[in-house]
Amino acid sequence: MNTLHAVITNIVHQESLCYLESEAASISLGILLFDLKPCFRVGSRVKVLFKETEVAIAKGLAGEVSFSNRFPAIVTGIKSGNMLADITLQSAAGELASIITMKAVAKLGLKTNDEVTVLIKASQLSLDGGVDD
Repeated sequence: MNTLHAVITNIVHQESLCYLESEAASISLGILLFDLKPCFRVGSRVKVLFKETEVAIAKGLAGEVSFSNRFPAIVTGIKSGNMLADITLQSAAGELASIITMKAVAKLGLKTNDEVTVLIKASQLSLDGGVDD
């Protein structure tokens, strides 16, 4: 499970749906939630959690995409399997991992030290509150 430490910067409510904006280092992250816990307030320190399988990687990305979360990273490791690869990435907010197919690794021509763009849908992020100072 990937974990980034962030601070909630804005909350937008619409009926039972909430869109939280947060900042992890210099990275802005949007999070879509159905249940807003009382500990989630503007200024709250949180952990942003997401599965490795929810992290898409783009190389040479230009133009707009529908992913709410898009930020740069550097490939620091590639562990290749028969069908899947475990990609280690370094971003301004810290280290994270992505699991993608070997076919995608070959298509992107991924190698260590490549500059890539990380893409994560807002609906694929979750929050853990109560982060100590």
